[in-house]
Amino acid sequence: MSFASSCLRYAHTDGYTGLLYTPKDGEFIITCGTDGDIRHWTCISDDDPRSTCLGEFVMCIAHTGTRLLASTDRNTVHAYTFPAMDSDGILMRFTAPATCLKFNGGYTAAGSEDTNIKVLRGESAGNEITLEGHKGPVLALDLFPERKLLASVAGDGLLKVWNFDTAKELKSIEGLPRINSFESASLFGTPCFEPQRGGELAYALDKQIVVLNTSNWEEAYRLIDDQVSSNYSCCAFSPNGERLAAGTTGGEISIFDMKKRKALAVEGPPSDCNAITNLAWHTANENELGFCDATGQLGTMVLSDEVGGSGEGAIEEAQDELLDGDDYIYEAEEATAGDADANGEGDDGVSLEKLKRQVLNLDEENSRQSLASSVTSAPAAPAAVQLKLFKQQAAFQPSATPMGLEHRYLVWNDVGIVISHEDPTSGDGSIDVEFHDASIHHALHISNYNQHNLGSLSRSALVLASTETTKLVVIALAAAGNKEWSLNLPDCECVEAVVATSRLIAVATSSYFLRIFSVLGTQREILTIPGPVVSLSGHENSLMLVYHSSSPSQTQQYLSAMLVNINGLSLRVEHLPVPLTPGRQLSWLGYSDVGSPALADNMGIIQLYRKSSNAWFPICDTMKQSSSVSNNYFVVALSEHRQIIQAVLCRGSSYPMTNPRPMLQELYMQMPLCNFEMEKSELEDSLLRSSLMQVEGGEKKQKETAISLFALACSSEVEPRARELIESIGCPDLLQLAVKYATKRGRIHLSDRLCELLPQLEAFQEARKQQNLLGASGISATIVLPMTPNSGSQNGPKLAPKAMELNSAKRGSLKRFSNSPNLFKSAATRPLTPEPAAVVDTQENIFGESEAELMPSGKCMESSEQRTPLNSVNPFAMKRKLVDTGVIFGSEKLKLAKK
Repeated sequence: MSFASSCLRYAHTDGYTGLLYTPKDGEFIITCGTDGDIRHWTCISDDDPRSTCLGEFVMCIAHTGTRLLASTDRNTVHAYTFPAMDSDGILMRFTAPATCLKFNGGYTAAGSEDTNIKVLRGESAGNEITLEGHKGPVLALDLFPERKLLASVAGDGLLKVWNFDTAKELKSIEGLPRINSFESASLFGTPCFEPQRGGELAYALDKQIVVLNTSNWEEAYRLIDDQVSSNYSCCAFSPNGERLAAGTTGGEISIFDMKKRKALAVEGPPSDCNAITNLAWHTANENELGFCDATGQLGTMVLSDEVGGSGEGAIEEAQDELLDGDDYIYEAEEATAGDADANGEGDDGVSLEKLKRQVLNLDEENSRQSLASSVTSAPAAPAAVQLKLFKQQAAFQPSATPMGLEHRYLVWNDVGIVISHEDPTSGDGSIDVEFHDASIHHALHISNYNQHNLGSLSRSALVLASTETTKLVVIALAAAGNKEWSLNLPDCECVEAVVATSRLIAVATSSYFLRIFSVLGTQREILTIPGPVVSLSGHENSLMLVYHSSSPSQTQQYLSAMLVNINGLSLRVEHLPVPLTPGRQLSWLGYSDVGSPALADNMGIIQLYRKSSNAWFPICDTMKQSSSVSNNYFVVALSEHRQIIQAVLCRGSSYPMTNPRPMLQELYMQMPLCNFEMEKSELEDSLLRSSLMQVEGGEKKQKETAISLFALACSSEVEPRARELIESIGCPDLLQLAVKYATKRGRIHLSDRLCELLPQLEAFQEARKQQNLLGASGISATIVLPMTPNSGSQNGPKLAPKAMELNSAKRGSLKRFSNSPNLFKSAATRPLTPEPAAVVDTQENIFGESEAELMPSGKCMESSEQRTPLNSVNPFAMKRKLVDTGVIFGSEKLKLAKK
């Protein structure tokens, strides 16, 4: 005997799907899904189920016997009469959608994405008990009213057991998967009490079902099915408590015998079955089980009389049926009695009946053993191993809410907001356009006759299109006369993504074409896209298109970006990989206010691309600035000058509601550095951001932050780190400030060590300027560092004598000599090095300043034979050379000479 699976039926759209059997008789199968419909099925073969729309989505349902309870997009638990489905009041209210619902023994329990659980006695609203303690969205719950027990699993990775009568937490178990939103959850845990006595509590964990003893809350045992290759996502007890069913993320289903604690024979899942989201047993037939998957499909499993499966449980059941144990006992007793009678005839006689029985029993035993061995030796058909790949992300518009909603944002950016309204009954709709700055254009109200579901807005144009048609409509905002123009794409091309910048209009099509137009309709370029489109964004004359570069693996998808820069009739395209953490998806794509490409994933990490470095930098983790793990930020815009991210806080969801209009928040950029609660990490974050981005007063801020880090290292008695910081930044001006600070604080040794870095830093700065000058030609500058005399490594003739060792008396006289005012007068008459060519300040030249601030111009370079500090015979030549640069070194104080 085994459980056979039926064919899958389409029930709802992709997403979490729930189901239940009506109590007592199980007459109907009721399902709910993300399309907002409730469907009543008489059986799995019902070709015309009754459908009722309750809202934009229905998260979960429960049945009281006379009424149907449902959680909708209104953040309430609503009651409906059954089967008429008329509204019958509101039972509970939350600040986010209710994600799980359970009715048992006159009690109704509901968990929400706002982390709260409410328990209500009876079927009327009021006097509910609130259970608080979770720090993530509640994924699943169950209650046993006889003992006032409630078990819940949430996105914080905890399973909690409560006494819902006293609102007291009895037990908390860690180790479950963590998730920040119900929408992205695939492992629900699904705790369930044994329905008869409540002595056991089972929940899904990885590839096992953990069973707890409710008397002491210790682990009793674990159920394992060797035929399962994926993690369990949910589980459910049968009404009599004798069986337990569990579904996996791979679409597999296990059914366990709770008495034998073994897996029963179950037919393999259909090839089109995906992650199981819900299980429900038939309330009147213990041999029927219903299930739903993440793609909105419905199926059932029924116990059949055929021997199937390849597990040990199926083999043992077949052996028990073939070799009936009771018959063996009866025959054995009869044979024993007969033998005793036969033996009683006498030792000398031979019993003919005894010989017959022995021979017949031996033949029967051999035949039965051969039959049983044929069952065990029959090779089972090997199950086909199906590799579950990561779901490939479909195309989406940045800063837009998903399609299929009655009221949704087509785009929300730093220019304005475009909202689409649709009437589900008549199919008519409209589009409202609002501008943040009324001087750009007045608000627009457009009838949506063409069923536009894609849109993009800039200061110059509004673009509207539909994924189901080939028509593109553009409204030029700054044009005079006829502002609107439209066109139809050729060869039945469909629009996948659109973008409007201040100078360009771009359309990505289903034929893997990127069509570029001017704002007023001139066709500029047409490019080929290397893969399926994911998203499209733009800024002035630059476009960024993200596409799938290859098929996804089991844990992640592989995306690449195509950067298109247009200058007149010339065009340049660059391809670069898009870094995404495994298990994450792209949620936003755009540009900063200065034109730097940026992106965000669904876990809140925002990254910025620097063309000079050819790398992506994580600049903010929005989840670190959220008070709850169930909250998300809907990114709208990014500003490098102000160092902020404009976003909308979505409590318990991933997208904002259109009514009431949410408030726009400003998040400060904060790179995900280690130990950010320390002052050192905060200064390092400020230094990194000011060097990576185009910040107002960035150079000044860099120096201030660097000298603060230097001072912090000095106060922490870590002088090597202070010297390393100045050396790594490589700015002579910063070196002078550091020497002044170290001298003022009495750190003479550090001051002397820093002075030794001056020639090296000047060489680095000169090479940086040369690199900027030669960068356009692609020639890299070579950094030539001044050589330090080393007697052990010099093989040629020495041009200068060895440096003299000065005692304390000579050092004092040298100090008085260096502080003499006549020294500056003689230094002014010496020939100076020529001023290098001026360079243009760029973002990459962080501390690069013209040396005109330090050295005057107008002198010609001396001949190559002239003595330098390296080949001079005067041991004090190096001292004079440093005086020429305006720095005088002393053991107690430092003076800056201004020329």
